[in-house]
Amino acid sequence: MCVCRQSGLYFLVVAIAVVHTLCVNCVAGDIGGIDYFKMISTVEYAGDGQFRNQVETAYSVTKEVFANDRVRYSFTTRDPDLEADKKASSDFSFVIDRGTGLMSATGRDMAFFAQVHNETVKSLSKVTREYVGKTWKQSVNLSSVKNVPFDEVSFTLTAIDVTTAAVGEMIAVRALSEPFFLTINKGPLRCRINTVFLFDVDVDNVYLSITVFEAETDARGTKEVLRHEVATYKTDATGRPLDLSDVGKNFEALVARVGLRKDSLQITKESKLPNWARSRGIPAAQVANICSAAVCEGALNPAGMVSVPTARLLASQGGLGRAAGESILTRLVNGIGWNWPTAVGAGLITWGVVEIADDDDDRDYP
Repeated sequence: MCVCRQSGLYFLVVAIAVVHTLCVNCVAGDIGGIDYFKMISTVEYAGDGQFRNQVETAYSVTKEVFANDRVRYSFTTRDPDLEADKKASSDFSFVIDRGTGLMSATGRDMAFFAQVHNETVKSLSKVTREYVGKTWKQSVNLSSVKNVPFDEVSFTLTAIDVTTAAVGEMIAVRALSEPFFLTINKGPLRCRINTVFLFDVDVDNVYLSITVFEAETDARGTKEVLRHEVATYKTDATGRPLDLSDVGKNFEALVARVGLRKDSLQITKESKLPNWARSRGIPAAQVANICSAAVCEGALNPAGMVSVPTARLLASQGGLGRAAGESILTRLVNGIGWNWPTAVGAGLITWGVVEIADDDDDRDYP
């Protein structure tokens, strides 16, 4: 009897230990790696005066993989000029269900971004990695999201194969939006957003993202343009970018259609952002960034690692202008080692306040 009791007690202890281990794995998750990124974000305004604000930030993303096929992405954002042991400027996180592609997050702004992401995912009809070498259409309906600046946006997407020495086989996908409209001062605000992502072949990792948003209006009697350009690229732990100098002319042509500016906006009459740009334009750019990232990805995992930090950073860029700084195109060419003769020679990049290229046909790439 004594032996049986001891055996029963031993079995109970072991069983509890096993259950505890399983629960810990379910709750805490297994570390799935850390990714490092740099982001360059530029907000410009030209109208009755000029405004320019450029911010460069570095951040890391820790991935925790849970037993229920959910992944928590935890972000640590840092000024790249700070010493390594300095405290990060902000921390936030969200969880992605890999089965559905849906995001959950806490906090007012994060919950709103998650809603936008989720409604975009629910709108998707095609998976990017199944459409490499093709061009397709995709619309996003946001009418069920409260306080969203616009209800619908449509894109033309193109995906191509890319091969690099650093990563191997990759997929590049570009999304060009159709114009979508907001109303300000009893007049229209015409918006467009163009985005390119460079993924690994399984669309599990982001290596580069470039987005150009533009909003234009003459509702106040003069032409006014709000422009946001942002580039995010993967680095190593020291902040050094991957060598992407061999991405090839096809990829360069794909990026050229996005409409990056060659030169920075020249400030001759510095001004603040007008109220419409802060209250309507910036929120539209935040939401459009999340939509364009999710449609490029095809609702797997990684695009939120870029679009959510972009949306958060945009919220702080409507204050005092910073006129200094090279254009994002120049910094990418110099920092990553790209060669752009095809893009420039074909006239796909124009100077000054650039009209985002229209995609007026249904041709496949480019």
